[in-house]
Amino acid sequence: MTKSTDKAYKATKRIKQGKASIAAPFNELAAWISKRWDVTVLNIIYDRRNKLHAPRLHVILESHDDAKSFERSAYCYDKRKQIAVASRFLNLIGRQPSEYDVDGLFVVFSAFAPIALQEADSRVSDQEVGDLKQRIDNPDLWEISRCFGHVTFFFYTDAQARDYAASGKMAEYARRYFEILKPHDEFDYLSEDEFKVAFDSKQNFDENYQSSSFYYYR
Repeated sequence: MTKSTDKAYKATKRIKQGKASIAAPFNELAAWISKRWDVTVLNIIYDRRNKLHAPRLHVILESHDDAKSFERSAYCYDKRKQIAVASRFLNLIGRQPSEYDVDGLFVVFSAFAPIALQEADSRVSDQEVGDLKQRIDNPDLWEISRCFGHVTFFFYTDAQARDYAASGKMAEYARRYFEILKPHDEFDYLSEDEFKVAFDSKQNFDENYQSSSFYYYR
């Protein structure tokens, strides 16, 4: 689950909105995981075997920190926790005849909140961003750029970006962007104290990224 158009995200969003619930036996598994590791599990999805992967349990946790607690490193899950979750699932479905293929069952973990925040930012219109730029009315500000929930204020030169950061403008601009973003925060994940923006320059964008958003944000 990496973007708001993913089926897993949409299904979990309905649960978070109170429009759906986790079906058995996944509700029991979710409660067990939540209690054992003191995390919030919003959904668990079983994916059948296909050409790309073995049968899979997708555990969707609420926060980034919750999901990180199931990782051993940035690109590797904690195998002990994977085995524990898989074993518990096998125990649950072993109580009755099962429709699930569990040969080679693989457990993955992801977080809901970061994608919800990306979706919130995607709902901020270009018009709202343009109006904000006009209200800021800074001739040194080239562009307000957004990608994957990250907001960057681009000035024309490196020196301008450094000077405005040193003058405390970053906190002010973060607050002003937060004001147009917060109304789109459906699940109240955003905190003004924690919301950050970045400062950069068109000079850096042009000279080091070939004026390409693809290279800059990849």
